[in-house]
Amino acid sequence: MSEKNNNSVWTDTRGIAEHFDMKPNTLRKQRVKQSSTTLPYHLIGGNVRYNILECEKKVKENKKEF
Repeated sequence: MSEKNNNSVWTDTRGIAEHFDMKPNTLRKQRVKQSSTTLPYHLIGGNVRYNILECEKKVKENKKEF
């Protein structure tokens, strides 16, 4: 479940998938592979949580100019 609080930058798999217009299963597969394009995540109490700011920074770093 996504955090709806405007002060929160933490979200779950579904929330980050919606943020980046991806499918949640894509993120789950990336977590298993641990490739260079895997978004950074944290296990908090056994639950996977993503920091939106960290993920946006990672996407920006991996962006390729054509």
